[in-house]
Amino acid sequence: MDAAVNTIMAKLDLMTTQMTSHFSKIESLEAAVVGLRADLAASVKTNLKKDEIILKQQDQINSCEQSIRSSSIRILGLPLVKDATASTILNTVFDLIVKPILEHAKLKGDLEGYPGRRFIIDSAFCIPAKNPASCPVIVKFSSSFIRNLVFQYKNDVLPKGPDPTTKRVRPTFAIYEDLTSANFAHMRTLTEDPRTTSIWTYNGQIKFRTKDTDNIYRVRSLTDTVDTILKNKPPKPTPP
Repeated sequence: MDAAVNTIMAKLDLMTTQMTSHFSKIESLEAAVVGLRADLAASVKTNLKKDEIILKQQDQINSCEQSIRSSSIRILGLPLVKDATASTILNTVFDLIVKPILEHAKLKGDLEGYPGRRFIIDSAFCIPAKNPASCPVIVKFSSSFIRNLVFQYKNDVLPKGPDPTTKRVRPTFAIYEDLTSANFAHMRTLTEDPRTTSIWTYNGQIKFRTKDTDNIYRVRSLTDTVDTILKNKPPKPTPP
């Protein structure tokens, strides 16, 4: 009898030892899990900070690239093909766009005179387009002052004609700021939002209006969306 009891007690002691060992392992595992969770949280926090830094750097790089284009414009509708020579492109831009505007600026008293075309235009070149009869042209001026005159007087001076589709009178030549690829893509994304009505750029900065207000909203970062901008700057309440 005593031998049987002793055997049972021995087995109980062994089971207790094994259970204690298992509990110790479980506690160790729980401690390890807690440590891993802490490490993971720290890694996530670090990565979020890195992502913020990367996004800020992307904005800064994009801003610098846009600044480089501060004296450039993009023109659509010129009678030029992609194989046109550099001299042909420059002369066409000067004769159809730049010269009429500069002459008008002289009449308005904004300009006393101007040098020859090759001193006004640093470079002008075509970029690939689907329409073989006309290609977009990038023009870099010798100064941002001349570029600003183009935007100031383009609607007053340049020819207009009926749109073949809508029959509305519109400029024969469309002139825009020379945006970076990132800004152009961001602008197109904002245009696709059904809440926006008009979108434009000023000195490379994207601005837009929405359907329910006349407020002008400014895009400050490539990560901005219509949602985030409207959340940070809700429309003013309409007076009763």
